[in-house]
Amino acid sequence: MKTIDFSEVQRFKIWWAWIAVTALNVLFMYAVMQQVFLGKPFGPKPAPDVVLIFIESLLLLFLLFLFSIKLKTHIDSTGIRYRFYPYQFKETYIEWHELKDAYIREYNSYFEYGGWGMRTGGIKFGKAINTSSSSDKGLQLQFNNGKLLLIGTSRPGEIKLIIDDVIASGKINRRV
Repeated sequence: MKTIDFSEVQRFKIWWAWIAVTALNVLFMYAVMQQVFLGKPFGPKPAPDVVLIFIESLLLLFLLFLFSIKLKTHIDSTGIRYRFYPYQFKETYIEWHELKDAYIREYNSYFEYGGWGMRTGGIKFGKAINTSSSSDKGLQLQFNNGKLLLIGTSRPGEIKLIIDDVIASGKINRRV
């Protein structure tokens, strides 16, 4: 078996959300600058300074939160590791012998799982972890106990080659 060392980091790329939150941040930064620092009321019925500062602080925190969301996936000869920041406090590790099957498949994030993130698609689809930067393909894992997990990827071709190699080496015993 060849040496396996695959790493991928994916972030949310929902442009309308980034634009909306950034635009609100710019607006409230302007309001704080004008009203708090320059002493000119912002609008015909200006909010108290503390309210403007509080809202801008929340918007900045939300922007930082959006920026912090990422899915890290690492595949090596012992198994698969993934962590979905900031929701998972520690990395999840799946050893090859825990799997009955693994393959790349097309999926529809909305219809099968209800969107992006850490999602549950019911008995038929299992769980999914994906970001908006994932393509419409993911690494489908079927555990020995029958549970399913789909990990989104924007590099399905590379993962397929790795999975084919792992299956050929006998680390995953397909019991179809």
